[in-house]
Amino acid sequence: MSFAFPISPVPRARVMLALGVMCAAASTAVAQSADEQSAYVALLYTPVGGLPPLPPVSDSLARKSGVSLLGRLGHASRDGGALTLTTYALGVEVPRGRMRLGATLGYLTASCGAEWEGDPACAGDIMIGGSVRSMIANRSLSGNEAPAHGKKSSPSDSDGRLIVGLDANVGYSPRQGENAIAAAASLPTGLALQSGSVRIMPFLTPGLAYGRLNNIAYEDVDEEPTSYGAITFMIGGGVGLQFGDSGVGANVGFQRVLKGQGGATQLGVGMTWNGATR
Repeated sequence: MSFAFPISPVPRARVMLALGVMCAAASTAVAQSADEQSAYVALLYTPVGGLPPLPPVSDSLARKSGVSLLGRLGHASRDGGALTLTTYALGVEVPRGRMRLGATLGYLTASCGAEWEGDPACAGDIMIGGSVRSMIANRSLSGNEAPAHGKKSSPSDSDGRLIVGLDANVGYSPRQGENAIAAAASLPTGLALQSGSVRIMPFLTPGLAYGRLNNIAYEDVDEEPTSYGAITFMIGGGVGLQFGDSGVGANVGFQRVLKGQGGATQLGVGMTWNGATR
């Protein structure tokens, strides 16, 4: 014996609506996941996220003459070293008042384990970038900003100084046809400390970034290549050194593009020559 229970059209409509909402949420989750992954890759394969950050611009940098030369190397690995990325880059900066306008040319190489063979991430490519860096605050840690004997106080005084900069960066890489583009704005914040003729500056660089891949198809998601991108956060930092009035400097640091799952912390080193002091 069987019994047939009546089914009200109202509950059925509610069930159909709930299923529709669940499908839409699942579709959104997939899109967000693709957007997030694309942003991460685009940032890592351009100078915006593929190189160690620079210390904030200080007064002493703004008074340097001529063109500054920069060399940087970044290194990151994922999945226990199954994918290793190394970036080599050369750059120039030109002072314009308290700003520095820069350009970067680099190349990324990839070393892959067996599980990454055939993945587009295993291919290296060139990258180019542009930057604008400036200083927005320079304060003595002792609170003594009064000029001595009628002269303007100098940031090279023996007391430590808090320096806050504003950096804007853009980057591009063909990335084997996927056309990665990226942009970021950050607030590098450092403590300038003097030790003899050497200036030491530990710093942190929080930032907001956007990355996009313009010709990519994700497995089980896309039938044809399309574009994905997203806004994300970045955090970097390190220690910068400046050796007297020679204009020679060095820095070591880290950079990490924040994402929901996975990701890698990039480590790097850099050398700079800022010209002779005016």
